Amino acid sequence: MAVSIMDFKPRLEQRFLRTGKPTPPLGRTLTLFDPPHRDILENMLSLGQPVGIMLFEIQDFYMFSRIYGQDVSDALAAAMEGELASLAREQVQGLPLVLLERLEGDKHLLVLGGVGLRREALTHTASIMRLNLRARLKREALNLTGQDLELAVGVARLQKGSGRRGLEQAMHTALADAHGMIRGTANPTAGGLLGEFRAVLETGGVRAVYQPVVDLRGGGIFAWEALARGPVGSTFENPAMLFGFAEENNLVFPLERACRAAALTGFGNPGSGRKLFLNVHPRTLVDPQFNPGETVRLLDSLGLEPHDVVLEITERHSTKDFSLFHRTLDHYRGEGYKVAVDDVGTGYSGLWSIAEIRPDFIKLDMSLVRGIDSNPVKRALIETFLTFSDKVGCKVVAEGIETPTELTSLVAMGVHYGQGYFLARPGAPRPELSPEAARLIVTGNRRSMAEFKCSAPIGGHADQAVQVQATANVGEVKRFLEQHPQVSSVAVISGRRPVGLVTRHQMDRVLSSQYGLALYTNRPVTRIMDSQPLIVDWNTPVEVVAQAAMNREGYKVYDHVLVTREGKLSGLASVQKILDALAQVQMELAKGANPLSGLPGNVAIEREMESRVGSGEPVSFIYADLDNFKVYNDSYGFKAGDEIILMASRIMAWALRRHGSPKDFLGHVGGDDFVLVTTPDRADRICRGITRCFKRLAPSCYGDEDRAAGYITGKDRSGKEGRFGFVSVSLAIVDCQGNCTLDSISHRSAEMKKYAKSRPGNVWVRDRRGPSGLIAAV
Repeated sequence: MAVSIMDFKPRLEQRFLRTGKPTPPLGRTLTLFDPPHRDILENMLSLGQPVGIMLFEIQDFYMFSRIYGQDVSDALAAAMEGELASLAREQVQGLPLVLLERLEGDKHLLVLGGVGLRREALTHTASIMRLNLRARLKREALNLTGQDLELAVGVARLQKGSGRRGLEQAMHTALADAHGMIRGTANPTAGGLLGEFRAVLETGGVRAVYQPVVDLRGGGIFAWEALARGPVGSTFENPAMLFGFAEENNLVFPLERACRAAALTGFGNPGSGRKLFLNVHPRTLVDPQFNPGETVRLLDSLGLEPHDVVLEITERHSTKDFSLFHRTLDHYRGEGYKVAVDDVGTGYSGLWSIAEIRPDFIKLDMSLVRGIDSNPVKRALIETFLTFSDKVGCKVVAEGIETPTELTSLVAMGVHYGQGYFLARPGAPRPELSPEAARLIVTGNRRSMAEFKCSAPIGGHADQAVQVQATANVGEVKRFLEQHPQVSSVAVISGRRPVGLVTRHQMDRVLSSQYGLALYTNRPVTRIMDSQPLIVDWNTPVEVVAQAAMNREGYKVYDHVLVTREGKLSGLASVQKILDALAQVQMELAKGANPLSGLPGNVAIEREMESRVGSGEPVSFIYADLDNFKVYNDSYGFKAGDEIILMASRIMAWALRRHGSPKDFLGHVGGDDFVLVTTPDRADRICRGITRCFKRLAPSCYGDEDRAAGYITGKDRSGKEGRFGFVSVSLAIVDCQGNCTLDSISHRSAEMKKYAKSRPGNVWVRDRRGPSGLIAAV
């Protein structure tokens, strides 16, 4: 019977080592009944020291292996062994003896010995370890099989025996007792924790922490998700323990009621337009005590509205009665609540149930987000979800963002919202977005809108706003609109900061309902206003505002946009003016855009160069040209030639995003010529990225025979026949600082391009004579 010592050293007290034999090396495989373990166990039992066992096993493991195969069942058992070892390190490492052994298949034996090991403590620890182990294995089981798993644990004490086989007989008897406990019930140790769990519910021990849901297109906090925690330092502090125990003991309903109360009570006033995501177990929706009236009363006491709340339904739980579930969900939607589906990408439901539920938000599981910056398959999956979300009219939230590159990749892909430790860790009171994450989001959005460099800010297209204070009542606003029929929207402000918008059609809809006039005429205007209007800064580009306006809910698409300066209301912009301005911008850009790549053409390039030279700041111009392009174009045709030019443009754009700054520029002169504008400190890295990437991808543009040969035959520009290698890129860097002229830059670039093209392969060269302007000044 093989057993491995944990990788922490057992704290063996000297009085248990009467044989005087040294502790074996860590990690060495031993036999349970060979020295030194036999000596330790026998000494403990002879001295009356307690020794106990815990036997863990996966329920219905035989069926798992038959249905899903041996590889899957072995993976589950291996994961169980690793997690159990980790739990033992955390929870029982203070005992003098801790041994872990995998018996057969899914069965694992944990042997514990020491003075402090009482029977009650053994049972209590086993229960806690089982719940923790089940929570840790749940994701692995769902990923491997799409099904949850159940774990059982049995405990027993070793009784002192006599003779050489006494210890072995004691172990076999203890194992039989543990097996009997498991066969009697799947959860034999829960009773000791039940009182502690009920005390948590009855004494208000459930607390809430909040994690921001961040707008990846705008950069601000869109919402907070409320996450439940048990009392600090208790058995149920970990949410996996809290909810795992509740599910197994049919206490989900009371637990979720306690969680909702804690989440709403601790939320406070989130500010205009911000929402609260509340996690809801699917079965909770059919809880008789889960009714909108109860929650609405609590919301009302906190100054919140149902539309401020998103019911987040986890996809990891099956929903057996879909008919009742949907009727209940539609009822809550009618009250104004929004709906999110959590953990998309794992669990039971898949795309079918998402289409059935019709959520307002799809929350992608962190397993899809992890490594998105380097995994093209995951990128394709998320792009598919984005397309799907556009079709069904919902938004995508990417969970588990933990690195800067994951964040920038998601921003570049156009994901709507994000959540994760890199953005902000859960906390109470509500945490704010980290400065580093905020900077990366703003930078990423600027890069994605780089083609709109000629765009004017929205502030130039805003009109003076008609505004009322938040203390005004509905009747006053109604009379004003009746006296001024040309006014369609009124901004609601607190001090000078906007908090909402009242539209004529919205007021008519509310007041024309039965008892509408009686109910609202003397109420504050905040009761009927749109508390989540689109609010943008004065300097926001017109095209960014247009995109945000068109992404609003259908009934709000044509509402005015509130424009602020330093947080204070500056004006209102109508959608008509925004679209007119956007059309003008796009017409101007179209005049100078290259028809093949869509990149800025000669007019925009010249304007950018003049601007950079005129600033007096150090700048680098990178001139790019393709080698052997004519021969390739002649051999493979114009369409293939266009495709390789487009590939080059995409590689250069990628290199600017990866190694450049938000101010960098890429223009297409024409044919296979490009110009990049950056700073001197970034130019080499950008060129290195372009040449490496182009060298790797260019051969894929050739046929198998030519790729194997490494060349093609053809005629060069002078008509001379020969063998020509693959298309390559030559880059020439010209630095400028101070009193530069476009003529001097053009002259230098021609010299450097000629030198670069004289060297074989994908290369870049830099003018080593120093920046152009400095030489001129000397």
